[in-house]
Amino acid sequence: MAHNQPFPFAGAVEAPQNEVLYRIGSTLVLTAITEDEAFMQSLFVSSNVDRLNLGAIPTNRVSWEQPHEGNLFEHLYRRRALQRGQ
Repeated sequence: MAHNQPFPFAGAVEAPQNEVLYRIGSTLVLTAITEDEAFMQSLFVSSNVDRLNLGAIPTNRVSWEQPHEGNLFEHLYRRRALQRGQ
């Protein structure tokens, strides 16, 4: 019996930091484990990342304050989510 998995794909990319955004292309969720503020900023401003997790945050953890379907925010701005772990 097949089980439906909510997250059908996961990938780990090892690459020089300055090539990461080019190599991963468009992505629904990106988790970055880094303390490099400049790199975090480049991830944040990238239009290829729909949801950005900074730190060890499970991809299935959702923060309800983030933009979601039906939210007025969606009509005013491009939908994106950002989470940062301690």
